[in-house]
Amino acid sequence: MRDFGQEQGQPAATSTHKGKLILSAIVVIAIAIVVVFWVAQQQDKQAAPEIKQPEPVSQPAPEQQPEPTEQPEIDEPIPEVSETVELEPEPAPEPAKPLPKLAESTEVVLAELQEAEQDIAPIVSKQIIRDAVVFVDNLRQGMVIREKAVIEGPKAQFRVLEQNGKIYIDPRSYDRYNPIVDWFVSLDTEVLVTMMGRYRPLISDALAEIGYPDQNPNDVLLEAIDTLLATPSVGTVIELNDDSVMYRYADPTLEELPAAQKQMLRTGPDNIRRIKLKLESIQQALMQ
Repeated sequence: MRDFGQEQGQPAATSTHKGKLILSAIVVIAIAIVVVFWVAQQQDKQAAPEIKQPEPVSQPAPEQQPEPTEQPEIDEPIPEVSETVELEPEPAPEPAKPLPKLAESTEVVLAELQEAEQDIAPIVSKQIIRDAVVFVDNLRQGMVIREKAVIEGPKAQFRVLEQNGKIYIDPRSYDRYNPIVDWFVSLDTEVLVTMMGRYRPLISDALAEIGYPDQNPNDVLLEAIDTLLATPSVGTVIELNDDSVMYRYADPTLEELPAAQKQMLRTGPDNIRRIKLKLESIQQALMQ
């Protein structure tokens, strides 16, 4: 923090040096006042005309007082003000913490997230980097591997409505994704991207384990984001077909979408919008 009155761009002086500067300034001002006062007195003497008083006849002339001798001006040395300011040495940057081994990284990653004030309560993965890499790799290919999900899925059941012999997604089913989406959008994008950069070597190791030794981790995540951002926008009312095994989208265009995008549709239009906004912010941060 810059001291009050300090000029921009000038380093802050130490308190001892400030005291010397103030004392020097007082001495200079005092000398200047003495000099100005003495010069003013000399100018008054030069400007005053001489007035001769008539001598009284009956009284002897008064003895003439000797004029006071002028004291020679003493030039007191003006203390020099040093412009050299000693700067305090900048603290050395803290050395980067060594990365743990991939198999032992989960607790370290969670602790760092918690230290950065990120909510880790929904995370259930025991191998967070490995599971995240597998999950994201499948996402970019349009697939969803629930076994590798880093967090738990919704606990409420999927619900439908039947009207006039047709089946529709019950809009109340979208609400079961609200806690997950709330958590996702609450994560600090800067923290996520910074940690991804810090743990990049471990992410690369995890990619190598699944057959991508030369894959750029950023590219993998960006491709997954592109897949999810390509999810079409639909209305709240979505018709389904019941084939006795599982519900399918009645609209062939929606049914032909990749599994990852069909899963996005189940979160509902409002949640899709929020997820996309968050994904776009992560995308922009990764591309900077």
